[in-house]
Amino acid sequence: MKLWIGLFAATCMALMGCDSGSSSTSSAQDVTAAPADGVSGLDGSADASGPAEDAGSSSGADTGPISGEDVGSSPTDGAATEDATVIDPPAGVVCPSAHFMDLSDVDGPGAQYDMPWIDVSCDEDTVTVLSNGLPHYTFQPMTPNALQTQDFSWSFPLHPEVVAERTDIPLLGTVGMAINGCPIYGPNEGAFPDPYGDPIYNDIMDWNQGHTGGNGDYHFHALLMSTFYPGYVDGEPSPIIGYALDGFPVYGPYGCADSDCAEVVKFESSWEVTGDPTTYAWDNHDCLVASCDEAAGNMLDRCNGRVGPDGTYRYHATDGFPYVLGCYSGTAAEAGNTGVPGRGGEPPAGGGPQSCEQEADCVGQCPNGSMGCTCHTTPMNTQLCVPTCNSADDCPADMNGEAMNCAGAGVCVPAGGPPGGAP
Repeated sequence: MKLWIGLFAATCMALMGCDSGSSSTSSAQDVTAAPADGVSGLDGSADASGPAEDAGSSSGADTGPISGEDVGSSPTDGAATEDATVIDPPAGVVCPSAHFMDLSDVDGPGAQYDMPWIDVSCDEDTVTVLSNGLPHYTFQPMTPNALQTQDFSWSFPLHPEVVAERTDIPLLGTVGMAINGCPIYGPNEGAFPDPYGDPIYNDIMDWNQGHTGGNGDYHFHALLMSTFYPGYVDGEPSPIIGYALDGFPVYGPYGCADSDCAEVVKFESSWEVTGDPTTYAWDNHDCLVASCDEAAGNMLDRCNGRVGPDGTYRYHATDGFPYVLGCYSGTAAEAGNTGVPGRGGEPPAGGGPQSCEQEADCVGQCPNGSMGCTCHTTPMNTQLCVPTCNSADDCPADMNGEAMNCAGAGVCVPAGGPPGGAP
């Protein structure tokens, strides 16, 4: 395991973009009331036949297994601390606002940050999502980029349609949004330090498969049910946990195999690993089996989607590459837009360990109370200033005031961080 990468991934993931917007409030959910897979997430306007053609590949991401989907093993501090409340959309209402979280009573990223908000509205043809892009749970720095409030504004079709020819998702930037108002990115990073590698495979994500990009924008590269539904039980039909920019909903991994939901299956990606996804994730995966062209059984198409029992198309979050979207089955608007730091106040100083080339670069760069500060080489061959330690008592609190532990290499890491060995 690459625990050290998870916390101190060295680089600016500066090439990772986002989007912009503004306003507040939303609706809510609970697994018992939110539309589960097998029920139309919008209005049933999707074509009942899967897309006919493929989209080319992009360049960059992989299939390391995602851990932490079981709610019972999720850290209380790194996942949603409670289920959102129940709002069942009124009969005849097709606006998906009720599928998004109610953020009025969440913990938020921390006392030094703004509280998250989201606003979802619809007109005759378009859904508009406004958000400040902040997570609804405690923020854990995983990159050198400080978390910043954003001004996101996304629009996508209210009545999405499957198109004859699938299209690529952008190599960098937003491909959709989660139901908490944070953007979803594709399965690869930027050009530095490990060119376009798979961030899940490289263990540079927090417990909820998110981290901050170069604009201080918090975003997901994969989606876990436990992030949005801590009470969810594996094996139940999964509710909607996000929307792609082409308008199709993203469900969790489980869904109904038939219209009566007599059988619930876990859906899997049809993509296969063909090389080392540490870099150039897209080049080290391929989708060659028959289900890539048309989903079959529990195997999804190359876009990571399928036509459900109700005849509507949807995507599924999966354990393996591409995790959320492999391409668009519909027509996407604003794909790849980048985030802009918002008006919600100044971010806290720092945001992650400072890069370094020699020990002298780390003088005064570690938190107050550190036993020492060293220029540490991570498993990704990047160098960062980190606190040194002989035991956990030597480790200062992190920037959120949370305790840290002393890892085997004599450096401090988050006490509740992702499971794994010492760096």
